[in-house]
Amino acid sequence: MNLPVKAVLFDLDGVLIHSPLDLQAIKLELFGDPSIFLIEGLESFPEDEKIEKEKILRERELEAAEKARLDLFVPELFKWLEEKKIKRGVITRNCRDVVDVIRRKFSIDLGVVIAREDAPPKPDPACIYAACRLLDVNPNECVMVGDFHFDIEAGNRAGCRTVFLETDEFRHLLPDATARIKNLGELVCVLENWISIPANP
Repeated sequence: MNLPVKAVLFDLDGVLIHSPLDLQAIKLELFGDPSIFLIEGLESFPEDEKIEKEKILRERELEAAEKARLDLFVPELFKWLEEKKIKRGVITRNCRDVVDVIRRKFSIDLGVVIAREDAPPKPDPACIYAACRLLDVNPNECVMVGDFHFDIEAGNRAGCRTVFLETDEFRHLLPDATARIKNLGELVCVLENWISIPANP
């Protein structure tokens, strides 16, 4: 049973920020194959080679983070969440250093952060559970917002409501999300319908 929303969890790149991170180019650089997922691909290498490739990935991520821009809807959205006393957090497959760059660059409070160093990454629901523990909420009191099927799968497996954000890159995807929006400005309307659900209908 879903309860009133007490927290919203966001993916980072493509949702809260937009950066020039070229995943296809990075995959070619690291693996010679753009179809391999980054984190999963790194696990296939011997430890010494994995460390070197992780270093390259981190450098590319940080370069892109320095050039990132904040989504134009974020300031008003975060203000609305604060007014409604809804907690927030970020769950990202990026490294924690990227999150720190974004925090400093935009002087923004992202709430609780679970990066790839902190828990098994999406689509594993462990990262959702980790964020919920830190926020002191249950997964069925949370909403996971993302632009890729890993975000939606992780949220669904954890028992969250999920919101798929359409982007130019992944608009064609059809994940099994609770709701679908075209931009973050539409998220408030979705949440308004969920924050007042009676705890014991």
